[in-house]
Amino acid sequence: MVSEDQFPAIESKISKGWTLAVKIFFSIFAVLTPLMTILMAWFTVASKIQIELKILIVALAILVAAGFIWLLIARIKEKPSTKIIRTTVDRTGIHYYSNQGLVKSIRYSQLMPHPGNGKYDVFIHLDQTDTNMDLCFYLPDDASDKVVIKALSIEAESVITNGNSLRKHFIKGIVFFRPDLKISPGIFDLYKLKKDA
Repeated sequence: MVSEDQFPAIESKISKGWTLAVKIFFSIFAVLTPLMTILMAWFTVASKIQIELKILIVALAILVAAGFIWLLIARIKEKPSTKIIRTTVDRTGIHYYSNQGLVKSIRYSQLMPHPGNGKYDVFIHLDQTDTNMDLCFYLPDDASDKVVIKALSIEAESVITNGNSLRKHFIKGIVFFRPDLKISPGIFDLYKLKKDA
């Protein structure tokens, strides 16, 4: 069995600067888009183009501005969900925390083999779907009482600078604590891991 020293816990690192920059960018975008649309409609009305084209552009501008305002109001009224502020990978799995404590975990013990005796139990999904190029594995789904494919997501309200390190450490954990699972060789290549980790 691997000792605590050989498998230390790794925690997500947050970039406050990048998080602030992203929030400022989207705030500016949310304000400027409706304003620019209204200005475009104003200049269109003042221009010397055909009246039919003026009406079409003004109607389009009003629809875009109304859509942005509706989205903004819906976002403000939206019930606050649990905000993930920290992610940790340790000897038991990956854990997501909010200010109130642990929100959810994916434990190595929960991981399941491919339900159809497939080639790999842990792999990179190459299909261009919602699991686009993500580390995938199988977990039991209580709602359907089946084994389903899940993608590993590093969740947070802030910009995480060590997401790949967390994924790599999670894979090492699977190698150490779940040697019964078949891991795709592509994962070892992608994350520059040796098969004996």
